[in-house]
Amino acid sequence: MFLNMMLQRNEELIRAAAKLHQDGKIPANTYVIDLDSLERNVQRISQTAKDHDLKLYYMTKQIGRSGFVGQIIQNNGIERAVAVDIDEAIELKKEGCSIGNIGHLVQPSKSQWHYVLTFLRPEVVTLFSYERAKQLSDAAEKLGKKQDVLLRVIRPNDVIFPGQFGGFLLDDLEGQLDDILTLKGINVVGVTSFPIFRFHQEQQDFSFTPNIETLQKARNILERKGIKVTQVNAPGATSCYTIPKLKEAGVTHGEPGHAMTGTTPLHAYKPDLPEVPSIVYVSEISHMDDEFAYTIGGGFYARSNMKYALFGGTEERIIQQKAEIDRWSATNIDYYGCLKRKEEMKVGDTVIYAFRTQIFITRSHVAYIRGARQKAPELVYFQRRGQ
Repeated sequence: MFLNMMLQRNEELIRAAAKLHQDGKIPANTYVIDLDSLERNVQRISQTAKDHDLKLYYMTKQIGRSGFVGQIIQNNGIERAVAVDIDEAIELKKEGCSIGNIGHLVQPSKSQWHYVLTFLRPEVVTLFSYERAKQLSDAAEKLGKKQDVLLRVIRPNDVIFPGQFGGFLLDDLEGQLDDILTLKGINVVGVTSFPIFRFHQEQQDFSFTPNIETLQKARNILERKGIKVTQVNAPGATSCYTIPKLKEAGVTHGEPGHAMTGTTPLHAYKPDLPEVPSIVYVSEISHMDDEFAYTIGGGFYARSNMKYALFGGTEERIIQQKAEIDRWSATNIDYYGCLKRKEEMKVGDTVIYAFRTQIFITRSHVAYIRGARQKAPELVYFQRRGQ
């Protein structure tokens, strides 16, 4: 998906990844992240948000949810994380990262609220139901605390990805607030939904999903109840390009993830966006038959939209040799990738892919490097099994 743009905007990362693999410094099935570019991306996103008075929580699940990269991000301007689940929050917190939002995609278990309140100490917790709200409130009361919360609000025509259903129905919200506001351990401060943007490949642009109207209506309901709304949280494709659109729509908080590595869908088409693509996936030709070359897997993603990969035994050759991807099946375990065989291919060749990532669901390693643009790549941190 991002191969052509990577060649155009960050060829040095491709060369660096190939060199590190051929030198034996990283194995196949490793994502390689250009830290220098990632830092610049974070700085640009952070400054754009400040210019538009929008607050941010960073998301690390796409790049291997680790405290190492969390600290890098925080040092470059985005101060708190949003965690896809409690396990991500734990990994970040162990390394001293600050948690901004937890609960939006995966609600903590009923037995974990005490841990959330005493160890993770998030700025806000996102809730899907009155039952979860009561669990959290009861735990907070026992500790003498009051936790700020967001309500995830939905309507039947909203865009919701499979496996991510849940939330307060907008039509029922006003009545449910009467019960929620009796809970003494929580303080409702805002609303959230996901995803807020939909990408249109033909127009090469984003448009708002119906979810943005749901958020706006939900905010009005909260304010009519006398609630001071300090968060209208609208994650999904938060980047320098979309931040002004979010601000205009009344959003207060965004949650950049792919933008930090320059890999939102728009980054595959527009070469002039501030964020530079800064992540590749490194594999290796394991074996071949008459038709195909099979590449060591573990890090492929069903929604990656891959079409081509680069291959070669040196950093010079790899930027010149492209092969078509074949036989990709989302229904099977990705033990191997598959390329249409070319005469120049050799067992042991480096293979470079560039696509949208979700490293936390893979069996992959993550290598963070510096010095790619100076043609002196250095491996500075290796995260084994980037889950």
